[in-house]
Amino acid sequence: MKVIFFILLFMLAPLQMTSARLLCPNVPHVSMPVVCSNACGTKFLYDHCIDAMRQGGIDMSPSHTEETTVYAILAANQTLDSYDDTLLALSFQLQHNKSLSYAEGEAYMGCMDDYDEAYNILSAILHSCLNNCYFPKNVSMYLSGVTSLENCRDRMLAPWMKAPLLYPKVERDRNKVLMAYLLGKLLIGL
Repeated sequence: MKVIFFILLFMLAPLQMTSARLLCPNVPHVSMPVVCSNACGTKFLYDHCIDAMRQGGIDMSPSHTEETTVYAILAANQTLDSYDDTLLALSFQLQHNKSLSYAEGEAYMGCMDDYDEAYNILSAILHSCLNNCYFPKNVSMYLSGVTSLENCRDRMLAPWMKAPLLYPKVERDRNKVLMAYLLGKLLIGL
């Protein structure tokens, strides 16, 4: 069943990008390297942005342009997909890792709550704001999502965590939501 779901998800991904090609008023059309450069202030985030856009099927040629909203929608969708992956891993650890101490179990449960909050926030940004060309509240909403994942990251780094197995996933997701925020921030004030 899972295999069929992932095959369908893979087949529908290009349709998701096509439906994301909105025509929002006053939103510039730029190339992928330009949007990543404008959004990301560090080489690390710029490289992360380029990789995410490449994985999302964005044309890499400098002459190809997309509406900036397309990049923000792609980043939000990729971040939500990554959240799903981490939530499954958190759930698996809680259900099957018998060596977790009580404090570690509590940290993982807290992370589940943090991820639920971050997921709901980003989903609201995607469906209520980005898909409707409505941008004014994105910054504060994105920052709430970033804060939720930073709370989880802090739980993973607590001194009682013997081996924070999921720390790399949490850090990856924090970087993804930060990139989604930076791309979404380009749309504020348009």
